[in-house]
Amino acid sequence: MKIFETKIHILPQDNETHVNVNFDVPDGLKCLTVRTSYSPKYQYEESACIRLIDEGLASQDVAQELTYEDKRRCIPLANHIAWSLCDGDKRLGTEHRHAPDQLHIISELYASNGFIPTPIRAGKWTLTASINGMVTPYIDVVVEVEGYERHLDYPSYGEYGDRRASNDSKSGKRTWQRVEMHCHTVASDGDMQPQELAQNAIARGYKAICVTDHNTVSNVEAVKKCGEKYGLVVAGGIEWTTFWGHMTVIGQNSDIDWKSITPSNVNAKIIRARQLGDIVTLAHPKRIGSPLCMGCHNRFKITNWDYVTSYEVWSHFNPNLSAANMAAKREWVSLLDKGYKLCALYGYDWHSPDEGAPNYAYTYLGIDGELSQQSICQAVEYGRTYITMGYEVSVELEKDGKIYGIGDTVSLGAYKLTVKVKRCEDYPYDTRLEKIKLTGNVCKERIFDVADGEAQSEIYIDKIGYLRLEGLGKTDGKESDIFIASPIYIEEV
Repeated sequence: MKIFETKIHILPQDNETHVNVNFDVPDGLKCLTVRTSYSPKYQYEESACIRLIDEGLASQDVAQELTYEDKRRCIPLANHIAWSLCDGDKRLGTEHRHAPDQLHIISELYASNGFIPTPIRAGKWTLTASINGMVTPYIDVVVEVEGYERHLDYPSYGEYGDRRASNDSKSGKRTWQRVEMHCHTVASDGDMQPQELAQNAIARGYKAICVTDHNTVSNVEAVKKCGEKYGLVVAGGIEWTTFWGHMTVIGQNSDIDWKSITPSNVNAKIIRARQLGDIVTLAHPKRIGSPLCMGCHNRFKITNWDYVTSYEVWSHFNPNLSAANMAAKREWVSLLDKGYKLCALYGYDWHSPDEGAPNYAYTYLGIDGELSQQSICQAVEYGRTYITMGYEVSVELEKDGKIYGIGDTVSLGAYKLTVKVKRCEDYPYDTRLEKIKLTGNVCKERIFDVADGEAQSEIYIDKIGYLRLEGLGKTDGKESDIFIASPIYIEEV
């Protein structure tokens, strides 16, 4: 039976706002459907599109200018609306595909992509339209809600293989594990069902992945169950996807409503998430954003970086050749120079199986003890990370018989530095490590040759700050970074 219907007329002043629609749900229902449709979807007029692109680029520190032809290739531009539901008691999730015609289903047995299954609660519900991007003079929206006293027929999905992950982490011993920190499923705008994501992750040699769907945790437990079945460790998280930037929040300790995040309170929201035990990573901060990729570019003014654990220095495809990532690296280094402790992460921002896709990188985490959601968060918390285009890396500083590594804090004095590298046998792309660079704000930059996969040097540290290591070489024949290690910090301890 139809229980609610309304129309909404959205105007440009509604862009980057949340529009709420309230409706009453009667008692006795087993299933609820919410149909949303809007038009127009696209802006085709070239001059209007170019103007919108120029206005959007003007608000960003864009790493690489777009030519007129680059901008023309972006036409048509699209309106983007995401939908969220609250049953008056709890938030049920968010649908983040932005399709103009959608059918959202909620029941105790099943929920459509982005939402969690739940019994239908009688009372006032709220549907929220998040206007992520508006490129036309208006948008007309129709909302239709129907209730059912029976369960509907729900879809089922096929099998995606039965590969098993090998887990070589050992209790009490630090190991370096390959972990993908930024993954999406069909719960937001990804193309992979939970089992498909798990199977593809195992095929790529990941020991663990972090599920970070846009503004929803609805598939976290499903992916975790697949991980348990196939030996893959899965950490739960979310990608705060706002109008002003994206952040991945991993650990499942906080329950912050992403819709409440604004430029004026984002620092408090980050602090709150950290106080509750989650790690917070600034995601793809220099990727071109609105109106080309809504909200992707970081426009937040973060005033206290002490509460941000990590920075996506590399993201997405061809990470070490991307102008956006080069700009991200420059900002990350500038933050280190100011005294902030931020480890480097790579986020593939994995949405699809991507067989035969452009180059991607790996993140390795220094895991103490068993590999788990907790040990993943601890490794990032303490800066034990490096990102790499297909090389395993070992960094050791030795002094008075004690060994220190990436993420550790050491005192002033003389050290023996040893760096060992080994090509990952399963890495499928054309990369070659040629040199190792020692850099930071406590020493002069030095370049070392790599002989038989190892470089050694005596170094003397006489001031506080940080040092870090990079691998230099070629990717597809082009000069590039091959790995970037998070810093070792020097304090008067």
